[in-house]
Amino acid sequence: MLEVKIRRALPEDVEKIFELYNSLSEDDLYLRYFHYYKPTLDEMKTLVKQSDHITLVAESDGKIIGEGTLYNDGEFSLVVAQEFRKQGVGTEIVKALIEEAKNKKLKNVRFYTLPENEPMIRIGKKLNFKLSIDEDEVYGELKLS
Repeated sequence: MLEVKIRRALPEDVEKIFELYNSLSEDDLYLRYFHYYKPTLDEMKTLVKQSDHITLVAESDGKIIGEGTLYNDGEFSLVVAQEFRKQGVGTEIVKALIEEAKNKKLKNVRFYTLPENEPMIRIGKKLNFKLSIDEDEVYGELKLS
């Protein structure tokens, strides 16, 4: 059984988060950003500043294997390392983001993804998000109040 700890990202996590993003394929990055894009180390540093957002990481054996960011408007994003997918890591990160949103008294959380991002759509269904699907985009929303 995979032992994973979900926690807030710390400044000392930046290099490990950057390694996570560097391990992602072009297709993974496309699903995350809606276009081919590879973030820089400086951009990763903003993830841990947490002024307009909260970033959580999934850690296993000292390695960052997933990352989720919740923005103050309720939108969130998620990435999980390829070799740790289909083990519940993404679901656990999203559950933790939902708890953070409740603590911040947000009315809802939501995500946008591409129709081919089946893992994110599965997480949305599993956690009872209301999904709106069209040919270009999937929108998931979960009301919290």
